Amino acid sequence: MIPAIHGLLIVLTPACTESDLIKDDNSTWSSPPTFENLALDSDPFVNAETKDSQLAVLHALFDPKTGYRLPGTYDKAKLEALFLDIRAGYFVKTEGIDEHIRREYHTFTHALDIVVTIHGLLREGGAVFLNEHEQSALVLAALAHDVLHCGVSNAFLINVNHPLATKWGAKSLQERRSADHTLMLLDKHKVLVAKDGMEDSLKNSIADTRTIIEEAILWTDMARHKEQMEKVAAALGKVIAVLEQVRKGGIGKGGATVEDVRTGVNVASLLDKETRILLAAFFLHCADISNPSKDWVLCERWAVIVMNEFFSQGDVERKLGHKLSMNCDRESVSVSKCQLGFGTYVIRSLLQLLEKLVYTAGSKSLENFEANHKHWEEIAKKEAESGKPYLMKLNPPSKEGGWLGELREGEDRVPNSRH
Repeated sequence: MIPAIHGLLIVLTPACTESDLIKDDNSTWSSPPTFENLALDSDPFVNAETKDSQLAVLHALFDPKTGYRLPGTYDKAKLEALFLDIRAGYFVKTEGIDEHIRREYHTFTHALDIVVTIHGLLREGGAVFLNEHEQSALVLAALAHDVLHCGVSNAFLINVNHPLATKWGAKSLQERRSADHTLMLLDKHKVLVAKDGMEDSLKNSIADTRTIIEEAILWTDMARHKEQMEKVAAALGKVIAVLEQVRKGGIGKGGATVEDVRTGVNVASLLDKETRILLAAFFLHCADISNPSKDWVLCERWAVIVMNEFFSQGDVERKLGHKLSMNCDRESVSVSKCQLGFGTYVIRSLLQLLEKLVYTAGSKSLENFEANHKHWEEIAKKEAESGKPYLMKLNPPSKEGGWLGELREGEDRVPNSRH
């Protein structure tokens, strides 16, 4: 196994004290989740608060009358069993890792957040590029995209010679593991499994749906970000030209809109399979790193959660004598500058490309991002003027939402502060 880690007694010094752990315990749904009211601005921490709330989201999205449809006969029991098995994978502990790493971000709450974000992106334009089965596949891919994630980077697993690196190799290590685990669970629960006697068209649809799930998960590897951006940019002109040919008057030109979806515009049959897979994967990538484009309270909350996970990896790297990974050194990394850098060099161009493809969802996300970017600039300015660092207040997901940490008994938890 990993002797260097296994033989090391590590006392992590979190970025905040336990008294800084906060949560809005008064958060509730304003109304139960439905296919129509789940949207880009839904609160993932409320949706993922309990197992029951999580199942409510599942059944809202896959409602047999109004929701997503997988190829084959609808089976509520099989779908729920698959959902719960995927969910269980987000609670699995990784030998040699979980003893030392605070896994706050890569939780089931994140997974459910990306599910609802994908749903919002599809409803606000993206659905016009995919057929109904491909849309359903993308929702399942979102659910499973980080299943079994260790809470550390692929590079960390390789650098410490973790057995997972030996088994899965250096290319898209955890993404490959998540994809394979998902396909195994589909087989186990007989969801998206071709059977003897099925019509060839249905078998082909099942095969295509499984392919989208696998490929979309693999494309969430941040190491492939530049490659993906180039491929989508190259396909953009052709895709929008097809969309404009199909549109009926009155909608306008440019990226797909919520009005396109409402009026039934769909160009999936006019796009080749490779292009549809590319677009589906791009949507999942956009959703996966969409935290900077959410409303400020959610943006800040996720930023603190992910930075705490980064810092816990850096703590272990320091103890092992390894070079600290980018953004993982709690002693030198500025949270605000880290968010500004990620926004400047990754998120802004990503959302600008999304806006050209899916105008309604993309423009809304870009507007939120720019507002949040100004918030981080203000925080960075205050830090520079005062000489005092930004005080992170950790507001983790619930235990049923996947956070594996512990709070002291009787500890007061209050709503997150705004800047």
